[in-house]
Amino acid sequence: MRQYYFFVFLILFVTCSETESPEIISAFEANKEKWENASILDYSFVFQVSCYCTLEYTSPKAVSVRDGNIVSVNDLAYIEEIHRGILSINDLFKEIEKASNQNVAVLEANYDSFYGFPTKLYIDRDERIADEEMGYSISNFKPL
Repeated sequence: MRQYYFFVFLILFVTCSETESPEIISAFEANKEKWENASILDYSFVFQVSCYCTLEYTSPKAVSVRDGNIVSVNDLAYIEEIHRGILSINDLFKEIEKASNQNVAVLEANYDSFYGFPTKLYIDRDERIADEEMGYSISNFKPL
């Protein structure tokens, strides 16, 4: 009978210790946390959109961000109506989260290994629709 109790105790112990293992964090969550922990509010980068759009829209743009808000694009004051489609790093994280919640056909993201911000993002919202795919890339990131 003692062996029976020992066996039951052993099974319960192993089962409980397996369920207490730490939760695995997704790449998105881990990199967003890395970015937030860096606490960088002032930075610059080159932003480029990849889509079936005009050359003006898809050409690389030098972006400056202060206090988390875009302040200039190509050394001109940021005006939302003129510079629509330009995203800050926080905006890119929101775009990833939004796409993830919408169950898009394809969502691919690469992240900076040091700061955690998205360096490349590709979203195909519906594989049945041609030319609605969007890509975003960030290069030449510099904290200010």
